[in-house]
Amino acid sequence: MVEPKRKIGLFGGSFDPIHNGHLQIAARAQKQLLIDRVIFIPAAIPPHKQHLTLTEENHRLRMVQLAVEKYSNFEVSDIEIKRSGISYTIDTLLYFRNSYNLSKEQLHFIIGADSLVDFHKWREPEKILENCQIVVYDREGADLSSVSEELRQEAHFLNAPLIDLSSSSIRHTIRNGENLIELLPEKVVDYIFENNLYL
Repeated sequence: MVEPKRKIGLFGGSFDPIHNGHLQIAARAQKQLLIDRVIFIPAAIPPHKQHLTLTEENHRLRMVQLAVEKYSNFEVSDIEIKRSGISYTIDTLLYFRNSYNLSKEQLHFIIGADSLVDFHKWREPEKILENCQIVVYDREGADLSSVSEELRQEAHFLNAPLIDLSSSSIRHTIRNGENLIELLPEKVVDYIFENNLYL
């Protein structure tokens, strides 16, 4: 339960699988913005990935839970999985803002720079900006030249090195039988092989 007048960060994604880069981004955001708690939110069906077949949602949720176990200020919410269907950011933001009586300044939403480029295509982007602080981390290949100056001014860009790591590249690494020890938390690696995921 989030205490009154505390800052929280929401970090959504398919997390297929969650990796060390996700954890590093969350830790950077927490430190730089003095966020009290980062909540990871696995999506049921991300709007931009409707054409893809994701790993079963319960597996993705469990991997996130295992990944954040040792972080006292990280937690996991299954709100989008329970809601089912397409996971729209605005619905999740309003849930947390209203449930915990948060101001716009207390609610931070963490996204990649590639998502910022497509932000105008999201459902109710203006309403998203009205209800939270947008926090952006760098992504390889993200060209921000098309992002409006107004949106740039609204966003907070993390001061963090580019993390050249993606869930898709990790799935490829698993299929090739390569070493995962630097890429994923150990418990996530064990879970993947115990459940024959991505093979």
